[in-house]
Amino acid sequence: MSTYEAKRCRTRSKIERAFWELYTEKNFRRVTVREITERSGVHRSTFYTYYDSVGDVFDAIKEHQLALVREVIAIQDTDQNEFQTLLETLRQLYEENRLFLKPLLVDYHSSSFSRAYRQILKDGLKRDGSFPSYPPDSREYFVIDSVMSGFVEILLQTLEARMLNMRESFLLARSIMEEGAKKAMEEQFGIVAGPPAGRREETRQ
Repeated sequence: MSTYEAKRCRTRSKIERAFWELYTEKNFRRVTVREITERSGVHRSTFYTYYDSVGDVFDAIKEHQLALVREVIAIQDTDQNEFQTLLETLRQLYEENRLFLKPLLVDYHSSSFSRAYRQILKDGLKRDGSFPSYPPDSREYFVIDSVMSGFVEILLQTLEARMLNMRESFLLARSIMEEGAKKAMEEQFGIVAGPPAGRREETRQ
């Protein structure tokens, strides 16, 4: 990254941090450009170099967080790392961005951002479990999606509560899947999942 690009990133970060502090203090609709510039120490004209409005800052923060989790899932797909590695990477991502993710994911569970973030996690977990593909309007798709929704909630609760380490979270998730969910999906719904990412090589040997 060039010096110019690094400076732009720092400026954007200052504006977004200032906005977020104000956002957590008051109603979003009451946050003004003047308050953001005063708190960030950035000139008003500089603000408009990067953003069109206060809402634009909020949208940029949410888009950045979605891009980060998409990148983590994409790396997992490319490298075919073990599930435990994915959990650890997600833990690091959550810790580094807790300031934004706790309100966006936990406090406002039903927001459009929260639904989009959860869907990215669900899609990643589905691929890790090697589930067969079904049409979105099928019974099988609904069953798999429901199971993955439960796993995502366990993951997010673990990340926020900090009551379990990632190995314990991995063992909990894996035992639920291997000893309960996969068996039920196969016996009750005829859905047969392949071996998880961390065991594919073992299966081929």
